[in-house]
Amino acid sequence: MSSEPKIHGLDPMYFDRRRSVEGALKWSGVSSEPRLVVDIGANVGQTLESFLSWWPSTRCLSIEPLPEAFTELQVVGEKYRERSELINCGVGSKTGSMMLNGSKAQSTNSSFHKFNKSAETVQVHRGLREAPSIFELSDDDSYQVEVEIKTLDAILTESKYESASWFRENGVDVLKTDTQGWELEVLQGAGEVLKQTKVVLTEWQFDDIYGQPPPLHELDKILSDAGFRLWDISHIYKDLKSMRTIWVDLIYARPSH
Repeated sequence: MSSEPKIHGLDPMYFDRRRSVEGALKWSGVSSEPRLVVDIGANVGQTLESFLSWWPSTRCLSIEPLPEAFTELQVVGEKYRERSELINCGVGSKTGSMMLNGSKAQSTNSSFHKFNKSAETVQVHRGLREAPSIFELSDDDSYQVEVEIKTLDAILTESKYESASWFRENGVDVLKTDTQGWELEVLQGAGEVLKQTKVVLTEWQFDDIYGQPPPLHELDKILSDAGFRLWDISHIYKDLKSMRTIWVDLIYARPSH
């Protein structure tokens, strides 16, 4: 029996990240597997594992600032050592260092924004799970660690990184960023990389879990000015009590014509 999902044309709630990304790549003129994927906010390697299992010839640069998460990321990276490069730093609009906010109880969660305990979503999540979620943890659970920050433009021009040569050869086919409200900072430091990128996959927060979010049109302007168009809303996460959209995954693609 085939494991392929049944597609019924205009399905109002159908999400498939791989199919969406591959559709965007095709629209951007990439007819084969992506050559280079850049994974910013790689966490413990979930997306690294997905990308390199989906596409057997793809190379992936994975960047993660939190030391605890990076340690787990290295375990996944070891499985794909010939096709991956891992860098332990943050990505932003300028080089330097910053304090990263982490959780003692959930050691692989982090953000450059402080967690907003008064956010409406915090109250909504209380008691939904047997084990407390990140939304319910006390202030005593949090800690800060200073991490190095680099721009993506700098990383992909530094000769010490193998990914810099991959980038010079082919540009970036897929740029994924999942940085808990830090996406604008990442993209503001990636102006040169964006010129040579086909598809951008990014998360966007609408509620105030990490403080008041900027309006969506700021993201759209950066990517539109760089030649991208919104291709897909590839995932929607809702508060089912209020039906408010909390965050989405967005795919932007560069038209091939």
